[in-house]
Amino acid sequence: MLCLCDYRTPEDILLALESHGFEVVPIPADSSLPTPVNGHTDLNVFAYGKTITLRADYYERNRSLFDRICSSAGLELFLSKEKAGSQYPLDCGLCAAVSGKSFLYCAKSTDTALVSRFKSSGYKPVSLPQGYVKCSCAILADGSVITADRGISKLTQDEGINTLVITPGHVDLKGYGYGFIGGATGLCGDTLYFCGDLALHPDGRAIEAFAEKHGTKCVSLGCDKLYDVGSL
Repeated sequence: MLCLCDYRTPEDILLALESHGFEVVPIPADSSLPTPVNGHTDLNVFAYGKTITLRADYYERNRSLFDRICSSAGLELFLSKEKAGSQYPLDCGLCAAVSGKSFLYCAKSTDTALVSRFKSSGYKPVSLPQGYVKCSCAILADGSVITADRGISKLTQDEGINTLVITPGHVDLKGYGYGFIGGATGLCGDTLYFCGDLALHPDGRAIEAFAEKHGTKCVSLGCDKLYDVGSL
């Protein structure tokens, strides 16, 4: 199993991932993005099922790496023609998420070709009020959502998506006041991996109970406070 992650992901998290059988693949920075998040996978890569979407210019600069990833994992590559920028909403064009048969995105920021592809594939488009969708949402195995964003939770609940609303903050992100639960996690099969110790989050027990109810196991990677690595 391949796990893509930010090139600055803490060593203890990398070692924990390897102990769970992952081949860890750090992805390089995109200098167009703000420095603290320029290697975040949820800003540089949209991976779902057997497809992976990258900005064309980012792919060209890192062609050999992503060709190897696609070949190794049997992924179909899609390229976005849109450019990244250091200011919102240009920094989050690929930061969307899939919840069951719903495509969670932001009309203001999400790559238009990506939205069109999911619409034409039968997914229900659910437009959310802010662009950092994947950062803000941890997605469970059955498509349920965990988020601290009240704007997102209102709409997902209105759409009938099971949603756990948690306390904002309590996730570290160097360079910012705090990070987000989606950026501190990665789902593989029926297991949600947390970058850090879930027990240190004030809603840790509620998160674990909600995840179990929705067919998802929680695994902590490390013993420190949860850390937003830009999703796994």
